[in-house]
Amino acid sequence: MADSDNSTTLSSVTHGGGGERAARESARFDEAEPALGLLRDWVRAHHVSRVLCRLQQRLETRVLGAACPASKDARVGYSIAYQAEVEAATAALKIQDTLPNTPAHSLLGVVAKLEIVVGADREIDDPTDFPWPHIESILRDLKEIAGSVPLERPDRSIVQSDCRRYQAMAADLIGPGSRAADLPLDQEADVGVHTE
Repeated sequence: MADSDNSTTLSSVTHGGGGERAARESARFDEAEPALGLLRDWVRAHHVSRVLCRLQQRLETRVLGAACPASKDARVGYSIAYQAEVEAATAALKIQDTLPNTPAHSLLGVVAKLEIVVGADREIDDPTDFPWPHIESILRDLKEIAGSVPLERPDRSIVQSDCRRYQAMAADLIGPGSRAADLPLDQEADVGVHTE
């Protein structure tokens, strides 16, 4: 007996700039399979968090090597970068928290939900401990049956925009006189966009 989920054709989920038409298609697609929209949003937030983490690590190195007069400015930049990373990671965690309440309407939706679970755990626990190899095995089996989730990495401009938004939030939290624009985002985000 054939599974009707296998015959369903789903359009590609992207973050690329396609204007109003792409936004309408994305919204319609998210209604048809909310778990895929959730995965797309999680991938975006998780990717931005990793880019900001690399920025924070580079600034931490600069703080440690900075001379005393330059140290204060370096510490403010580092503090903003650190807080921006926290804000982005929190956004990814909030998306993960909605996972149990997000229905999957197809096998691809189930794949999307498992992609989030497996992707989130890779950085938390030892992926060789039970039950992670088993869950990854189930995910591979589902992909063989249903196919992989049609998902692309977020566009560089979207990643940079998200990074700037989190940096502005962080600068507001750090205090007056702190400016997110002072951080070398363009250089750092460009590097991060190409790294898996």
